[in-house]
Amino acid sequence: MQTQQQKRAEFALKEIGKMGKIDKETANFYAGAPTLILTNGLGQTMAFLLTKTSREKTLFVILKEWLTADKNPLCDHKNKREAEFLQAFNILPIDKYLAAQTEALRLLEWLKRYAKAFSEKD
Repeated sequence: MQTQQQKRAEFALKEIGKMGKIDKETANFYAGAPTLILTNGLGQTMAFLLTKTSREKTLFVILKEWLTADKNPLCDHKNKREAEFLQAFNILPIDKYLAAQTEALRLLEWLKRYAKAFSEKD
């Protein structure tokens, strides 16, 4: 049986692996993403990611997929379209919102590690 931490690591490695070579800018963006969440909150950060380039939209998709996976804080919102998913942040009870934010930050720890590990070196 896997721990939640092992599941996060496995999921993050799979998602980073799908990207192939990762440029240094993307690796740096992933490293800075937790700061966006801590500064602005998860809901605002997810909305921000959706409005940006493909790099940011990819992170939106990864976070949404993880947060809506079985037994994760937003599993009830798995099949929601982007706007409906963002709307969920406005109606979540604070305990679920904070659980989702914590889970996103924990996943980002793995994403940024793997992004740095597999980024193109100078």
